[in-house]
Amino acid sequence: MNSKQTTSDIFNSQNSEVHSFSSRQFLNKMLFHWPLYLVFLVIVFGIALFYLRYTQPLYEIHAKVLIKDYEHSGTPKAALQELNLAEPETEKDLDAEIGLMGSIPVIEQVVTDLQLWITYQQPTKYLSYKDIYSSTPVQFKLIKPGRSFAGDYLDIIIENKDYFRLIQTGDTSERFSFKDNYLNSFGTWKLDTTGSLKEYIGKTVRIILNNPKDVVKYYQDGISETPILKSLDLDVSIDDEVPARGRAILNDLLRVYMDASIQEKRESAQNTLKFVEQRLVSITQELNNVEGQYQGYRSNRGITEITGQSSVYFGNEQSNDKQVSDINIKLSVIDGIEHYIDSDQGADNPPATLGLDDSGVIGLIKQLTDLQLERTKLLATLPENNPLFDPINQQIKATKVAIRENLKGIRATLISTRAQLQAIGSNYQSSVRNIPQQERGLNDIKRMQEIKENLYTYLLQKKEELSLDYASTISDALIIDQPHNGPPISPKRTAIYAIAFLFGFLVPTGVLYGRNAIKSRVLSKTEIVSSVGAPVLSEIIYDENEKKIAVLNQYSYIGEQFRELRTKLSYLHGTNEKGRVTLFTSSIAGEGKSFVLHNLGIVLSLAGKKTILLELDLRRPTFLSQFNMDKKSLGLTDYLIGNATKSQIIQPLAISDNLFIIASGNIPPNPSELLEKEELKDLIKELKLEFDHILIDTPPVHLLTDAMIVAPMCDVSLYLIRQDYTPKIELEFIRELYMEKKLPRVSFIFNAIKNAEYGGGYNYQKK
Repeated sequence: MNSKQTTSDIFNSQNSEVHSFSSRQFLNKMLFHWPLYLVFLVIVFGIALFYLRYTQPLYEIHAKVLIKDYEHSGTPKAALQELNLAEPETEKDLDAEIGLMGSIPVIEQVVTDLQLWITYQQPTKYLSYKDIYSSTPVQFKLIKPGRSFAGDYLDIIIENKDYFRLIQTGDTSERFSFKDNYLNSFGTWKLDTTGSLKEYIGKTVRIILNNPKDVVKYYQDGISETPILKSLDLDVSIDDEVPARGRAILNDLLRVYMDASIQEKRESAQNTLKFVEQRLVSITQELNNVEGQYQGYRSNRGITEITGQSSVYFGNEQSNDKQVSDINIKLSVIDGIEHYIDSDQGADNPPATLGLDDSGVIGLIKQLTDLQLERTKLLATLPENNPLFDPINQQIKATKVAIRENLKGIRATLISTRAQLQAIGSNYQSSVRNIPQQERGLNDIKRMQEIKENLYTYLLQKKEELSLDYASTISDALIIDQPHNGPPISPKRTAIYAIAFLFGFLVPTGVLYGRNAIKSRVLSKTEIVSSVGAPVLSEIIYDENEKKIAVLNQYSYIGEQFRELRTKLSYLHGTNEKGRVTLFTSSIAGEGKSFVLHNLGIVLSLAGKKTILLELDLRRPTFLSQFNMDKKSLGLTDYLIGNATKSQIIQPLAISDNLFIIASGNIPPNPSELLEKEELKDLIKELKLEFDHILIDTPPVHLLTDAMIVAPMCDVSLYLIRQDYTPKIELEFIRELYMEKKLPRVSFIFNAIKNAEYGGGYNYQKK
């Protein structure tokens, strides 16, 4: 395996571990700042406990109702419908029942019954007011309303069982008695006491008066009627802070709804019963007259029996006349139906269909009555000019046209049949002309008497059956489950604690990383890798002792890091065993180039590598002062201008026999031009023949061009980036420099890492 492959493997391995390092760095940063997390967790859990302790819980109250379907049942009412005594029931429409249950008249009645427009509250310690519907000490009674009100309230203090104080403007109060009536802007009122009065003596109660119309609208939106799949069941529910109030609302809602349903049925049955009673009065009078004629006729003429022949003739004629009479009744019913259609009467007075055996016409009349009833319900909540009435008006019109067409055909048939029967009757009359006049007259009267008796008996029977149906009318709804509630649906303790824990974790994390985000300096290796797109060759921790030479302590961790850097540098240079030239530079001054160069040079020399440190930062020389050498010593500047020889500028260091330096010398007026001299290239070529490693210190590359001038003479470049010092804005420049390969085989060193605070994972035991 060659050296290039080995170096690439090292870099690829390091780059693949960026994500795991980020996780480790994140965890270490959290552990370092654990007090901040603890404080935030205590705060948010305290807020959560306070919220759960003083927030009014919300309950969901449910009731289940079955809407009965009489069409598929064997009830007495179904039997009466088979006799055409009442309008036939159709399969129940759940939407219509839901519409009736949630209609304004029904909700208004519930609000009025339970006085839901009045709210009773008590001030609490931390929240404003608490609802005391279940334990209110007083009941507000509005005797005579005044102006409309919305949001008006009374604040009272219960003194004792007989008196209360009404708090007025400016914290003043006035004493009143529970026995008296009082008058103010919203009307005449009084307060009735309840059994809970003793518990509230000395306490304040607020009575809020809301606009009843707003309350009706609120409960219309708040009460939910949901059909249960594949059944005629309805789930009725409401959310309320007070479970007792929610149960009372649903109980009263179902009662009012069932009363409304019963009243609707009774009105329909009463209309039919009224028609039958009117016909009975008329038939009774006619029957009395006929019976009187019959009795007088027989008495005056002394008739006691009728011959068999006349009985046959008269029997046939009687049967014929009965059929004619039935046809006349049916024509009378048709006249009544046509009158009903033409007069535009509402669904409150539907026409009778007694004697009419055409199921098509009966069905159309039922359909017309249902449509008009639906229109009447809509009129209770909507104006007549609302566009919702257009479809139903069209259906009513079309139904009336269909009824007229059917009645036209039935009338023609009945008239034709009556003409035939009348012709047959004429034949019967011709057959009995020979019967004595008295006997024929008697039979005429008797025949009329029997017809009236049959009709009277028929109507009387129907009246009794309709009366029974009216008296036994019940609601189509059956309560399966009484209103009940379970545990509170909010606030959910588990969710609140989860949110509290999440906030207790995220907020300090956001503070930490938000602080880092707004910082303009590089803080982590991941920022370098993600921004530059290159791996970091080595990381050097911050030297807390601030020694310029940090590697002489063989047990120090920073010394181990420089030894590791020495190994990696060997891989970077590959197979070259001698004359390895390494360039050190950075973006700005103060990033630790000289510190890293000096310590790396020392560990190289201690490993037996003959090493020379070359100071090419001609503007700010530091070598002589750092190694405590004579500042008047000759340096590179003297050599380049011809005032010194190579042997004069190379100085050994006492630290190691293998370590030498070439200082910069006197500061020249033209450093960049001086570095471009051929003498520098020649010097480096000669040094490569004598030394194993040549470490060159250059000025910051983003500020000066000196490093770029020297770069072609070097084999490897080490670029220094210092934690919490190098500006983040420099990373873009570094990326451009790296991508365009302006420096030879550049690698990056992350310097001066404060491991504990910024998430480093260094656990080496120092001695």
